[in-house]
Amino acid sequence: MTCHSHLAHLSLDDQQLFQSFGFGEEIEPPFRCVHHAFEHHAKSAPDAIAVEHLGDSITYQQLDRGSYRIASLLRQHGVHPGSRVCLLMERSIPMIIAILAVLRAGGQYVPLDGSIVTQSTLDFILRDASPSAVISLQRFANRVSGRPVFILEDAIEVASSSDFDAAPFEDLTTPDSGCYVIYTSGTTGKPKGVDVLHRNVTNREPINNAFLSFF
Repeated sequence: MTCHSHLAHLSLDDQQLFQSFGFGEEIEPPFRCVHHAFEHHAKSAPDAIAVEHLGDSITYQQLDRGSYRIASLLRQHGVHPGSRVCLLMERSIPMIIAILAVLRAGGQYVPLDGSIVTQSTLDFILRDASPSAVISLQRFANRVSGRPVFILEDAIEVASSSDFDAAPFEDLTTPDSGCYVIYTSGTTGKPKGVDVLHRNVTNREPINNAFLSFF
């Protein structure tokens, strides 16, 4: 049944009024990709606190520098638009650094809580999502096999080194690039992944406050 059939009882003038006022104006989101929103804040308020967790904090400038350097490291190891990267960790400031690094490298992150996810679920998701790499906290790394694993603590240390060459790279991400994949718990069967694109997230309002709200 079409929309027009529902309006058939209205006069032609009223049908036209409904069509005229029934659809809002299309508005272009202010940012094309999620990490573009972050980069905007990093430039406009570099010394503002970006993330706080259990008494620790990090500024936008520190987060910008750290995530870019790790993104450069990931790009050097083959992470690019179309790549998926599994994140095996717990909520923390380093986790936010890793998420932004994956996005800035062009990848799509697949978050898993290493202290909660069962081994069978982890193994299934690694097969199903087919990530090109895994970024893991040190204490969870031994749970992963058959995939390249970046130890997050080591990656942060390498990227922070004064002699690390954070080679510039082109931002190839588009609004239709994958942003993240969220899996269901699988309690009623096999976990199912929801593939979310950048344009799905940047269409949220207000984007200025949304860039951390979906992690």
